[in-house]
Amino acid sequence: MMKKETPRGIVYQHIKKQILTKALFPGNRIVEEDVVRETGVSRTSIRPALLQLQYEGLVEIVPNRGAFVAKPTKEDLLQVYRMRRVLECGALEEAMEKRTDAQLQAMERNLEAQSVLTQHYSRQEYVTLNHQFHWLMVQMTGNAYYEKYLNEIYNRINTFLFFYDNAVDNNSLTSHLMIYEALRDRDLAKGLAGIRLDVDIALDDLQATELTN
Repeated sequence: MMKKETPRGIVYQHIKKQILTKALFPGNRIVEEDVVRETGVSRTSIRPALLQLQYEGLVEIVPNRGAFVAKPTKEDLLQVYRMRRVLECGALEEAMEKRTDAQLQAMERNLEAQSVLTQHYSRQEYVTLNHQFHWLMVQMTGNAYYEKYLNEIYNRINTFLFFYDNAVDNNSLTSHLMIYEALRDRDLAKGLAGIRLDVDIALDDLQATELTN
């Protein structure tokens, strides 16, 4: 039997989908009356959902003004990417010891899809595949704390990628291949180099983007 979605879950998924499909843009106010009308839930379910989205970095709640889609600054994103590098280097070492053949095969399939994407680039597909790739590595750790903190970081980064990144191809494929091969071969040095390269590529894209500081 499928578990019935809670009212809080309905609101959470509705607002998150609106952000990721660009129905709501960074800086847009989230109007509670609209959410009630569009989802059919009561207003009491909205606040907990907004707090969860704020925790994940997708929403900012401003006292006496309301909730808004997060609008990260360049300095904020620089700090996010630096912290991602630190956490992913730790996660890689743990994942290397615990990864399974099934998880490696899932990563292989993801890389195959990324390779196909180089022939017909789509921003939305790239963001989805990029997120899935990194999340596969996080899941290999079996560590709930890596999942908790990197999930927030990835959501913050995904908002930037969806709305601001101007890349026109999958320039992360080389670094992703390095990370996969390192996990497969248990080659820590190669994996750390792959993560650093991946973050450096992202930082170069960020520096080329017009964002406020």
